[in-house]
Amino acid sequence: MRHYFQFIFRFYGFWLIFFSVLRIYFLLFQLFFGYRLTANELLGSLFYGIYMDLAFVSFIVVIPFLIYFINKWIPFRKLVYWYSTILIALIAGIYAGDISLYREWGFRLDKTAFSYLDKFQEAGSFISVFNILLVVCFFCLIAFSGTYLYQKIFTIRKFELKYSTIWIHLIIVPALIIPMRGGLGIIPMNPGKVYFSTNPFANHCALNTCWNLAYSFSQARKVNARLQFMEAAEMNRLFDTWKLQKDNPQPRILNKQRPKILFFLLESFTAKMIGSNYKNQEITPRLNEWFKRGMYFKQAYSTGDRTEIGLACALSGFPAQPQSSIVHHPRKTEKLPSLIRSLNNENYHSSFYYGGDISFASMNSYLYNCGIESIIDKSYFPKESYNAKWGVHDHILFERLLADIAIDTSLFFKLCLSLSSHPPYDIPESRTWFESKEEVQFLNTAHYTDKYIGKVLDSLSHLPIWDDLLVIVVADHGCRFPGNSAYHLPEKFHIPIWFGGGAVGVDSTSESIVSQNDIAASLLGEMNISNDSFEFSRNFFSADYKPSAYYAYNNGFGWLEPECARVFSNDKMEIILTEGNPQTDFNIAKAFLQKVLTVFDSK
Repeated sequence: MRHYFQFIFRFYGFWLIFFSVLRIYFLLFQLFFGYRLTANELLGSLFYGIYMDLAFVSFIVVIPFLIYFINKWIPFRKLVYWYSTILIALIAGIYAGDISLYREWGFRLDKTAFSYLDKFQEAGSFISVFNILLVVCFFCLIAFSGTYLYQKIFTIRKFELKYSTIWIHLIIVPALIIPMRGGLGIIPMNPGKVYFSTNPFANHCALNTCWNLAYSFSQARKVNARLQFMEAAEMNRLFDTWKLQKDNPQPRILNKQRPKILFFLLESFTAKMIGSNYKNQEITPRLNEWFKRGMYFKQAYSTGDRTEIGLACALSGFPAQPQSSIVHHPRKTEKLPSLIRSLNNENYHSSFYYGGDISFASMNSYLYNCGIESIIDKSYFPKESYNAKWGVHDHILFERLLADIAIDTSLFFKLCLSLSSHPPYDIPESRTWFESKEEVQFLNTAHYTDKYIGKVLDSLSHLPIWDDLLVIVVADHGCRFPGNSAYHLPEKFHIPIWFGGGAVGVDSTSESIVSQNDIAASLLGEMNISNDSFEFSRNFFSADYKPSAYYAYNNGFGWLEPECARVFSNDKMEIILTEGNPQTDFNIAKAFLQKVLTVFDSK
């Protein structure tokens, strides 16, 4: 038994040390070629790097045990030796290419490099002799380092796995699943787990290249095959027809050119609840009241049905894609425009508030790539306040947000993502409706969040800051409840968008169809800040805004206009639903989606 534990310890330790050495090689080479890290960033990359290494090493360690468990006739010691030797050589090749290519590409090795395999002859024309020699040298160095460390660390001559210790085997091997998935939390390992800095290079240093490569291939399977409805020239012509706008908003709704901004992104807050009752009681009485002031968009739509998609849509104006999310691709989000970055350039100080784990769905990697300065998530709250499955409930988060606003004298942009209306729909106080069905549980959580966001707005309206404050309220996405809407129908994507606060000088309700991805360009347009980089975002305050909204569901998309709504299936390659009387060419909608996917690929 002692030999068994000694084997596990040394085998695990060897791979962890090996990957740490590889990270140091990567760092030293890139620092030589001009990349820079502060002392804190260096320590952070090493610390978070070990966290991801643990996940990948657990996969490495568990495989020989599983092989031997299936086929006991293979001598275990020889199996481990040849397994490790082959793996060292494979990893040496991956890291040698990664270290060399990073200074050219600026991102860690992923599936992109393998897309050139069918064009190897053409790609080879761009590979210099220096790069070839560099890869060969690094391969030799890494292979030698791995072999040397293996001999020094992993020398157990007498060990053979025996069936008498099988009970230990059945405990330890399944236990490796915990580090494989990144811990015991709800959220599995993803790049966002190790992103910690606004410096992309620091975040890249924390990545385990082998894990990142495997992850990129797993995500690629989720990305819809590129749809080619038309030639690129026709796509661009039709897209320009949709995009064409003079951006001449008259009149403006803001009475302050540089207001302080509070942006609420509310989990699953479908517009179907706004102004509606359940059993003769208002579902969202406080928002109903507040939406009578300021500018409320009654016909607004999200472009997707996931939180991270709504985040990228609202802040970067980048629409959802069928069967994929750009937020899961940190290398791509680095290249997106950002409302945060645009405001940072105007001397705003940005912060993000969330009651859950910010690494969920790689949201923190996206936010750091956007230039966020401060993130407050559940780790900032005492553990005794973790009264929700995902973290802390909304009233605790809102209290912290309100307290910070009260003492913040800077020009700020504060973004708050609510949590409580996410499944499992639990709330820390008495329910309004005492029915067990899921729909009613959701309505209870929405009623709860509505109550406390109303209290935040009430408190702010009595503070001196109110006259300088712009409050934006929008849902991250819609919901099938109430009414259990089908996953592809427009009503499932119907959300509220509201511009309020003392900085808004009008009280009006707009019946125009608008899209969540238009928020960024609209806000910047109101503030006389350039929004040219937001390719898929238009100013809905503009006098020549053409009302329309796009959304993506699973493997299809919807297109909404004042005259009609049409839903298209990418599986059937046909329109599966038409409501109203179409007056426009649906090829514009197809061109829009094709453009989204084209830009997605190019990032």
